[in-house]
Amino acid sequence: MPPVVRMDVTEDGLYTLSQGTHRILADIDEPIELHFFVSEQLGREVPVYASYGRRIRELLVEITVASDGKIILREYAPKPFSDDEDKAVSFGIQGVPVDQNESFSYFGLAGVNAVDDVESIPFFRPEQESLLEYNLARMIYRLSDVNPVTVGVISSLPIMGDMNAQGAGGMLVPWEIGNQLKENYDVVNLPESIDALPAEVDVLMIVHPRALSARAIYEIEQFLFRGGRAILFIDPKAESDLSLDPDDTSASTDGLQPLLRHWGVRVTDGQLVGDRSLALRINAGSVAQPVPADFLVWLGVADDNMSQTDPVTSQLFGLNLASAGFIMREDNSPFAVEPLIFSSPNSSPVATEKVRGLIPDVLGLLEDFKPDEKTYVMAARLTGNAATAFPEGPPAQTIRRTEQELAQNPPPAQLMESDGPVNIVVVADSDLLADRFWLRKRQFFGREVAEPIASNADFVVNALGNLAGSDALLTLRTRGLSRRPFERVRALQRRAESRLQDRERVLRSKLKEVQDNIAGLEGVRTVKDAESGEVKVNVSLTGEQRSQLESLRRDMLSIRQQLRGVQRGLREDVERLETWLRFINIGLIPLIVSAIAVALGVLRMTRARHHYRVIRERPVS
Repeated sequence: MPPVVRMDVTEDGLYTLSQGTHRILADIDEPIELHFFVSEQLGREVPVYASYGRRIRELLVEITVASDGKIILREYAPKPFSDDEDKAVSFGIQGVPVDQNESFSYFGLAGVNAVDDVESIPFFRPEQESLLEYNLARMIYRLSDVNPVTVGVISSLPIMGDMNAQGAGGMLVPWEIGNQLKENYDVVNLPESIDALPAEVDVLMIVHPRALSARAIYEIEQFLFRGGRAILFIDPKAESDLSLDPDDTSASTDGLQPLLRHWGVRVTDGQLVGDRSLALRINAGSVAQPVPADFLVWLGVADDNMSQTDPVTSQLFGLNLASAGFIMREDNSPFAVEPLIFSSPNSSPVATEKVRGLIPDVLGLLEDFKPDEKTYVMAARLTGNAATAFPEGPPAQTIRRTEQELAQNPPPAQLMESDGPVNIVVVADSDLLADRFWLRKRQFFGREVAEPIASNADFVVNALGNLAGSDALLTLRTRGLSRRPFERVRALQRRAESRLQDRERVLRSKLKEVQDNIAGLEGVRTVKDAESGEVKVNVSLTGEQRSQLESLRRDMLSIRQQLRGVQRGLREDVERLETWLRFINIGLIPLIVSAIAVALGVLRMTRARHHYRVIRERPVS
């Protein structure tokens, strides 16, 4: 059989294993079995699962071939009450009903290593196709890695669950980002007043530190000086902090102030990043009368505004931030600042006072916004050598220890400077961790499932893995979808809608001017009906006033006509681009293929005729 030649021409390399997957496969020491379960009935009843099943199988075969025998793939088509169904259930594969019978269909994967550790994907959902290779590689990585990374979490927000609620008899319900952390790492939840960090912690994740003790700050510094790594989420306005009144501002810009001031780095207090180009569209009206508008401090950050050279952000498809601040570096700072997430030039600072409360004035913020054409760094990697911020010695511990305890377990000696470059990631936002900014929850066969709408969790897990020195999984996240949207159409529509909003504001201003002028005209008088008690307004206008009113009405009609023109132009531009894209995808490519086939056919016929003519003209010996 001749060798098969394959070429992957998809933009995101959907059918090519990434270097990260090859690195993970090369590091496998002992064989791993993958058990792939897919019920035939599921594909018949829901055709999208049949095509997605083929896609998964192709990728599993690629992984098996690339593993050089270290991955063993076993496939099953479970039928009701069969041994295969029992095996699927024992591995934790989720059964779903697809008809009126009591039977279940299965569409999942389980992995087993040499010591019988099991990792599973209970059910493959097509909307998570962008994470397919990452999920498969993560399963193999976890089955082959015997030394998982330990992450210490210090947070004033209940990302790992509300400890107070648990103490009162409630349930410990973590945010989804907390579940993601526990899926990828060993997690240790630490208090803000900690006296000593556990020795097993590899990376620190500090979220919205509002009440860190001096001793805790010292312990963090010494951890970094000894080669530890950290990611800091410092927020000038944490919308997800429900412990305060909505009119109060929950800020953590001062939480690590002794360190940040000493390092010459700060997250600005009382200032947020407003960006017209990245602003997310929300309803600025009511449910009955919706008014779509761009909320300047809620930002949807695409790859153009993320570093494409840093492995933490180079593979992300988009992040959602809310009320983010920005990072400033002083001239005397010993740290180099590498931007990871940054604004567009169509941005400027916005005071936190302007977005106070549950219902901020979104439209008023748009009216007053004036970009300064600067870019602002909302997340950055900081590297450099540093001296201690505690030259007079360590602060006292919160919990006093006896001399005997100190003798048995003495604290490590204070380092006056870092033992090599400090490496941390600083993010001027904590709301990106909250579920509502990166998840959409819906019902799936009677169960609530969370569907990511942004790469917020990937960013966090990427950063922690990179800081811990585990980069193999970074190139695998969000490789792309086989179903791609018309991105240029969406961008064109957004630009046109922005122009439309400007015209709408002009119209509202003109309408208000008309109303104010009418109300201020002479001859307006109010009378009260003696019988009914109703107020009636009688208006008598002079000829000049009527002329003025007619002029204002003509201006209003003219602006409305311009608005209709903008809307019509928007539809025409979008339809024209869609038509061209459809022609290229549906008509032009087949025409090119047909032309190549015709050319090859003509070439083959020409060669055949030439060969026949040579034979006829050859003299007979």
